[in-house]
Amino acid sequence: MSFMFGVRAARLSLRCPTGPASRPSSMGHSLRCYSSRPSRFGNKKRTQVLEQEPEAARGGDWVSQSQVKEAPPTAAGAPATFPSYEQRQQQAGSQYESLSDGVVAHMRRVYATLATGIGISAAASVTAMATPLGLVHPLIPGLGAMVPLLGLMYTSKHTHSQTLRAGLFAAFTGLSGWAMAPLLLVALKVSPAIVPQALAITTGLFGTMTALSLFAKPGSMLRLGVPLGAGMLMLLGCGVAGMFVPVTSAWYPLLHSINLYGGLGIFTLYIAYDTQNMINEYEMGEDDHLKHAVDLFINFKVIFQRVLLLLMGRSDD
Repeated sequence: MSFMFGVRAARLSLRCPTGPASRPSSMGHSLRCYSSRPSRFGNKKRTQVLEQEPEAARGGDWVSQSQVKEAPPTAAGAPATFPSYEQRQQQAGSQYESLSDGVVAHMRRVYATLATGIGISAAASVTAMATPLGLVHPLIPGLGAMVPLLGLMYTSKHTHSQTLRAGLFAAFTGLSGWAMAPLLLVALKVSPAIVPQALAITTGLFGTMTALSLFAKPGSMLRLGVPLGAGMLMLLGCGVAGMFVPVTSAWYPLLHSINLYGGLGIFTLYIAYDTQNMINEYEMGEDDHLKHAVDLFINFKVIFQRVLLLLMGRSDD
């Protein structure tokens, strides 16, 4: 079962007022506060967006939004005002077209970190299968992985050593791979081809949902946050109920199917959500690539596990 996590809020040099209304400054700008969308790492603090608004022609008076819209175009035919944050999102054709150089560089760093984490997890699984560590109950390293995960959640790149946080990420992915070793041993006994097939299918799903999020409208996938959160609660309830329902009960196959197929669908959609959320958070000032890589790593791991179970069930049939 996956876990819910919290993300540190971006800290900007300007502080946001308590109310949502804008206030004028002495330089012809207004400060507007926008709240970023929630993520599985928790709620972000309010972040300021600096929008330029023209001053009135007389006395430096401030014009209202309705007056701005009615302002005549300049001599060159261009509008007299800069587009607002919402207008820029509406004008963008797709998320891919709106990517800045900074966002692209951040995404490359996140995916490189993700690939490193997957490699560490695979190495830990192989090591556990080749040693007596593979006989350890998977619940032990699974719970142990929560320690470095909490360490990542409650530390920041601005206040803690980057080496320490990279070590926490490596420990989390390594313990996660160790916890998967017993399942991989069973899968290899069923058929040696199941593991590479599951890896290929998971990679294909991950790439497809990433491309879908990039070619969708900016922020459109963020609307899935509330339904996906409700689905996570449903999976959690089914997982807890499955611990108390005997295998011989008629409810056990239903709970198992909801956990298997529901988890596969929810975490597949989470790839698209987390991709756009990563872009949105970076634009709001949150540039912690380790936390974004953790989100995507959890999605990859959960999908791989469920695809592996589905292929094992098909082979048994």
